[in-house]
Amino acid sequence: MRRHTATSLARRGRTARAAGGCKRGCKRPGHRGATCRGERHAAGIIENAACADVRSLFVLTSIAFLAAAGAPAATRLPFVWTPGQIELAVRVNGASATFLLDTGSEFSVVSSRLAGQLGLQTSREHGRDFAEDVEIDVREVKLLHQRVMVMPFETYYARGRAIDGLIGYDLFSRFTVSIDFRGRALTVWEPAAFRAPKGVVSVPITFAGRLPVVDAVLALSDRVKWPLQLAVDTGASQGIILRYRFANAHGLLDVAGQKETTAPSLANGELRLLEVPIEQVKLAAWTFDRPSVLAHAEPRGSGADAAADGLIGNTLLSRFTLFVDYPRKRLLLQPAQINRSSRDP
Repeated sequence: MRRHTATSLARRGRTARAAGGCKRGCKRPGHRGATCRGERHAAGIIENAACADVRSLFVLTSIAFLAAAGAPAATRLPFVWTPGQIELAVRVNGASATFLLDTGSEFSVVSSRLAGQLGLQTSREHGRDFAEDVEIDVREVKLLHQRVMVMPFETYYARGRAIDGLIGYDLFSRFTVSIDFRGRALTVWEPAAFRAPKGVVSVPITFAGRLPVVDAVLALSDRVKWPLQLAVDTGASQGIILRYRFANAHGLLDVAGQKETTAPSLANGELRLLEVPIEQVKLAAWTFDRPSVLAHAEPRGSGADAAADGLIGNTLLSRFTLFVDYPRKRLLLQPAQINRSSRDP
């Protein structure tokens, strides 16, 4: 990787999106642009979740206290790195659980097992189960009156991982959050209190439904390059995964090696992925040389998703301290380490 020069408690908010919230205007009921959990660290996936109205109230009790005392309005939350994914200790309606932090999740998600233990009542919408008025606490950060999706997490359990849910869009949409992969901690700010540190690289984001999307350039060689849009997915352990549509349209499946891997999907079983020999991927001021790139081998499950051309996951994102700033529609990247021998003169 080388670098090119380059205040109060949270208010109630309502985020409403049509069930067909794809930025490409498909408006199909139940369609979503969420990335496949099968593209993630050998653990389950969430696909095609229904977009629905979500009403959330977040309370940061420690932030309120610090703000009143004149201290910075921020709170720090430690996490466990598996590696590949970010695990957070949470409490759901008072019960202890472990969730993943996931920018690729359009809802907070609770496992069917935990929902049963808590006696959550669910309703069916667009083929998915939802529960209302759920409280999720991440230490001082309290997410009250949540509308959560309920799904089975057996793929995690089968691999010995006691993961019972996800925290996604609703946290990031209300607050600015930094992910310090090396320090194994999040910092959460109210947006008005956040000040960007010096030396960060700002990357504009757009949204496909509730998914953050960044522009990038993929280079097969010095002469063959294509622009593409990548969903930023902290739930994915891989580097880059290309959708079938993009890979097939550009002939990348024809140059893919014979080495094939699979990833489990809660909704669609095993998904086939192929390794693609890519020379470079450029994201804003940064160029990744010969990164790990996989492509869906068939238009199935999230491989058929048209909301973005692919995703960028933690293999690349963890090279930075990542500031996720949805309120200002940007990511800020601060390199964790610079390989000076590969920096441009």
